[in-house]
Amino acid sequence: MNKYLAAFFLLFCLISIAANAQEIKMEEGDSLKVVSDFTEKVVPVKTDSLPELKKVKPQNVWSFGLNGGYSYRLPNAGTRSDTPYSKYLRELKTGFSIGAEAHKFLWPHIGLGLKYNFYKSKGEYNTNFSDDISIQFIGPSFVYQSPFENGKTSVLAGFAMGYQSYKNNARAYGEDFTLKGSATGWAVSLGLEQKLGDHLALNLSGACYLGTSYKFRKKMAGQTETIKLSREDFEDLSRIEITLGLKFLH
Repeated sequence: MNKYLAAFFLLFCLISIAANAQEIKMEEGDSLKVVSDFTEKVVPVKTDSLPELKKVKPQNVWSFGLNGGYSYRLPNAGTRSDTPYSKYLRELKTGFSIGAEAHKFLWPHIGLGLKYNFYKSKGEYNTNFSDDISIQFIGPSFVYQSPFENGKTSVLAGFAMGYQSYKNNARAYGEDFTLKGSATGWAVSLGLEQKLGDHLALNLSGACYLGTSYKFRKKMAGQTETIKLSREDFEDLSRIEITLGLKFLH
C-alpha cells in the first residue's frame, strides 16, 4: 500500500513541477500623465518597440516515440548481501526495457494516447534454478507538456493505467515449467524532450510501473494448473526505469 501512495504522491509532484516549469510574465504599457497650462492630458507610451511576450504552446498535434534503457524491479529485499543467492536475485531484478507511445494533443499542453512497455530479465542459481522473465504493459495514457521559452525544450509528465502480463520460463530442482499471470498496472513518468528539428526530438525519461499479481497458470510436462497466492505472498511486478528515445512529431 505504501508504494501506491508514494506513486500517486510522485504523480502529483510531477504534474506540479511540469505546470510551474514555464511561467511567463506579461508586461503592460503604462501611461504618462503630463500636466500643462492647468489642463490634464494623458499621453500613452508607445509600446511598439517593446517585445511582446507570449506563452509558448506546443506546435505539434501528434507524437510517436520509441525508447529503451535500464530497468530494475522493486522491491530490492534480499539483494544487498554477497551470497550467491543474493547475486542471483540482483541479476533477476536487473533488466532492460523498451517501449513505444503515441499521443494526440487535443489541448495546447495535454495529450491523450496509448503507451506500451516491455521488460526483460534473466537469472540463474547453480544448475537447478533459473528464470527468464518478461513483463508487458499496455494501456491508455495522459501526458502534460510544458515547453520552455525557446520552444525546443519541454518537460513532460505522464500517467498511464492498463494491463500487465507476466511470463516466466523457469527451472526449479531441474524441472522446467512456465508461469503466466496478469495484473492491473499503473505508470508515472517524468521526462525532458529536446527538439532536433520540426519533426524529430530526443527524449530522456524516468518512469515507475506498479502492479501485483495473485494468480498464475503453471504449465509443466504438458499439464496446466492454477496457483492462487495470498495477499502476503504475491508477485510484485513493480519496477523503475530510465530510458533514452526518439520521438517523431507531426
